[in-house]
Amino acid sequence: MKVALAQLKPVLHDKSKNLEMMLQHIQKASQQNCQLILFPELVLTGYFTREKTKELAEDIHGESISLLKEWAREYNLMIIAGFPEKGQEEVFNSAVIIDEHGEVLGTYQKVHLWDEEEKYFSSGQEFPVWNTSFGTIGVMICYDTEFPETARILAGKGAEIILAPTANMTPLEHLQKTYIQSRAAENQVFVATTNRIGVEETTHFFGQSAAANPFGELLVHGNGEENQYYIEVDFSQIQAARSQFCYLADRRSSVYQSAVNPKGETIV
Repeated sequence: MKVALAQLKPVLHDKSKNLEMMLQHIQKASQQNCQLILFPELVLTGYFTREKTKELAEDIHGESISLLKEWAREYNLMIIAGFPEKGQEEVFNSAVIIDEHGEVLGTYQKVHLWDEEEKYFSSGQEFPVWNTSFGTIGVMICYDTEFPETARILAGKGAEIILAPTANMTPLEHLQKTYIQSRAAENQVFVATTNRIGVEETTHFFGQSAAANPFGELLVHGNGEENQYYIEVDFSQIQAARSQFCYLADRRSSVYQSAVNPKGETIV
């Protein structure tokens, strides 16, 4: 599978402009014979939606998601893109997963909310995976990447590649690449992130989209400009990485269950 990481600068509150840029990246990825394209966190609306979050939110039947479904079908390309998802009463910081036939496989709702996100979004409560024609896919969003449990649960559920739409900001440049390589190595799966660029309010989003293979080796590490990066994913590398030892198989769950964290809760 060939994956495109679409690193771009969303325009705050302007869905039309963002969709226009996304289409350009979709067309380019299709020309490069990619099977999947990964966009950043909240690419549809920009990051600091604040009081406009509910107004900008859509469900999977919304106009913007419907356009992405059409383009996925037209360009025979899986699309994963961040957006504010409208629930019954809540709004989630989500990513939509659309297959190459234009069908919505589902959404992932960000579990670990960063800083003031909890003022505008509700936290997701589960870590789903999706079996696709290319392999089993898991999704985590930005801050989720910094919690080892996120990728471990997804890998435990069979995810072969974990994709992370991200809006990561200065001064965290030194951590992003480390997290991607660590999550890949410790779970012996592919992990990739697309981070946005640009400035909103006073926050600088630094890009540097990255991906690593099941050995924890860096496959790509971008710069801070608008660009599209590509990775070739060979899922046979997962078995190769696990042939000598396998972290998932060697875990001591019974010992972990007997440990408690400072709050007195059982560690999973």
